[in-house]
Amino acid sequence: MKKYRSHLILFHRDSALIKSLNFDDHDIDLEVTPEPTGTFWKSADGRSESWIKDPQESHRFENTVPADELIIIAKNEGIAEDILSTIKGGILLAYPDFNNFPLVADLNSVEEIQPEIYKDEYFNNYYKQIGHVGYGCRVLKEAYERADFQYAIEKFKLSLKINSMTPDSAHPKHGQIFKHYDPDKSYHTSGAFAITAAFSVVEELGLEVRSSSKKPRFIDNEKGTWNPSVLHDIEERLKKIGVTKIDTFDWIFRGDKTEVEKDLKPYFGFDSEWTKLNEDVRDKTLTFPEAIHNLSYLRNFIASHKFSTLTQFISPYDIFNAQSLARNLILRSLGLWKIELYNHTN
Repeated sequence: MKKYRSHLILFHRDSALIKSLNFDDHDIDLEVTPEPTGTFWKSADGRSESWIKDPQESHRFENTVPADELIIIAKNEGIAEDILSTIKGGILLAYPDFNNFPLVADLNSVEEIQPEIYKDEYFNNYYKQIGHVGYGCRVLKEAYERADFQYAIEKFKLSLKINSMTPDSAHPKHGQIFKHYDPDKSYHTSGAFAITAAFSVVEELGLEVRSSSKKPRFIDNEKGTWNPSVLHDIEERLKKIGVTKIDTFDWIFRGDKTEVEKDLKPYFGFDSEWTKLNEDVRDKTLTFPEAIHNLSYLRNFIASHKFSTLTQFISPYDIFNAQSLARNLILRSLGLWKIELYNHTN
């Protein structure tokens, strides 16, 4: 087993969470060690953290100790890279903001470069301190040795990378902050592929609605009356990851109806509880089978195959809905949907 530097600097609460994780049943492990740059510091009790540009000035910080770096232990660098990729996916599952997600340097063996080298400004720039690394490691613990989970996480990351917005941008207090239409065909293309990747997450988890011409999804498509056998099938698969019939998912609609929204068939949901707060907010509360149907409709008729005339009307909110549903289902499949970010006991 070899040790590899992740170049990820941990906040104290992430260090504590990582130390609480047990990887004894796996061929991998994680540890935390004092970071070598002399740039990141924390108080001895972990209640405060600081950063300095010049490591030579570190003597000014009394009663402090170096912050921790995440170290990955694995048989080889390829496995370590795979582990780090899953951890990064877990960080984005905690808060999906790819645009501000720092790309740290590639892994290297702990023995490869002497710690003193990192005191040099060029090398200490390899290091970044970001939040939710502990949660990312928790995701790794649950996803490791499950290829379907790991592929679902990679597809989620790819969807965010292609085109995404932050959850805060979708908060009802903001109303509609993005225009629905962008004339740029590159935007239409990236939006369509982001939706397609998000739907592929659902397929990877085995949670797509399974219907066919011989087994139609709806008895009445206009009214949205489900075929009982199709509905029972998806409800049973959702039940296995803890989704009950009373669990709901809020689908974001903002401003005027788009051409995409007008085309959704059937048109599911009732007004979400916060819609009265802002006239631009028309969000709908759906059951999970309804939400998965909406996503499959976007993928099948608007986002994939040969683009239709509706593809140009994909909005940031369509993309966000697709990715939010994918994120929700990944975390539920991992058993982490109701787990607090820094709960050490569950």
